[in-house]
Amino acid sequence: MKRFAKVFWSRWLKAHALIMSRDLLLAVCVALLLIVAGVSLGLENNKVVPTNPDQLSHYTAEPHNPLRFMSDWDGPIYLRIAHQGYVDKEDPGFFPLYPVLIHVVNYVISSPLYSALMIAWTSLVGAIYFYLKIIKRLFGVQDNSEALRASLLFILFPTGVFLLATYTESLFAFLALGSLYFALRKQYLPTALFAMFATATHVNGPFVLLLVALVLYEQKARLREVALTLVIGSLGLIAYMGFLTIHYHNPLQFIAAQRTNGWLQKTSYIQHLLANFSVLNLAPLFLIAAAIIYWWNKRRSFSIYAALYLCIPFIGGQFSGFNRYSLMVFPVQFMLYEHFRNSKTFYPIVVAVLAVFWSYFMLQMAGGYVGG
Repeated sequence: MKRFAKVFWSRWLKAHALIMSRDLLLAVCVALLLIVAGVSLGLENNKVVPTNPDQLSHYTAEPHNPLRFMSDWDGPIYLRIAHQGYVDKEDPGFFPLYPVLIHVVNYVISSPLYSALMIAWTSLVGAIYFYLKIIKRLFGVQDNSEALRASLLFILFPTGVFLLATYTESLFAFLALGSLYFALRKQYLPTALFAMFATATHVNGPFVLLLVALVLYEQKARLREVALTLVIGSLGLIAYMGFLTIHYHNPLQFIAAQRTNGWLQKTSYIQHLLANFSVLNLAPLFLIAAAIIYWWNKRRSFSIYAALYLCIPFIGGQFSGFNRYSLMVFPVQFMLYEHFRNSKTFYPIVVAVLAVFWSYFMLQMAGGYVGG
């Protein structure tokens, strides 16, 4: 028995050393742990907590699929677009890359839900991988254990639960972080290509394009290279606008579609904004405002990028989905890491608080109460 325990411990140490020394392997392991935790919480929630009675909040196309709780509110719309294409006037508000990938994977995996989750979870691995690489480059971190500590502030960010669901968050995070990483390394073509796909994934894609252009400028890149990155990076959005021109006779239909969900209201602006406000909106508002100030004299590109997100609810006229969007304000997580990294007291407290709220949001999402 002692010999078995000794052999087991020796092999565990070797496996642990291998995982912690390889960025991609570490990203795979972290993503798997996160997925297992999220699915386990979701399944348990569906057994003991009454689900939202609103049928619009649930994915009903596969009623016997045990993971159907991973797709609610906007999630089923992506799956419907993947199957039917753009048929409604509000559909253009959902950018095309994720539905296209679901449609392609669905040829191999018969379940649309499993196809969508496969893309999200694979993208999650890529997002964590690039997050680890960025932390190393930004903060001079050599140890993967320290990079992992930093990544907890991203994956356990409360609305990080959407990284596991049939939303664009994982795919967008993968593409945005990939573009940022290559921009920090002054590798222009991969920066532009990742940004190009990001602009075809989410309406906030142009924010990423501006971010990497500013980062390249801070990296002393030549203006010609910055301009070329902007041109190539915008092709995803331009291609989508071309499709909308043909299909809807309006290249900006993705903006017009937002009004069907209460955004960009022309009347009762202040009243509509306040009606959608909740206490949960205070935290991301405060954190994004703090990040703008924090990075202004350190990395102005990060500050401007955060400011763009802060403008969303005030331009759009509501806070719906704002907590989810705030997950992509990476300067917030970078700020938290740099500020608390050396604190043996406050860093564990911050991570613990985030983990508690992450679990709460996971239970809420599984019940169909969070998602818009």
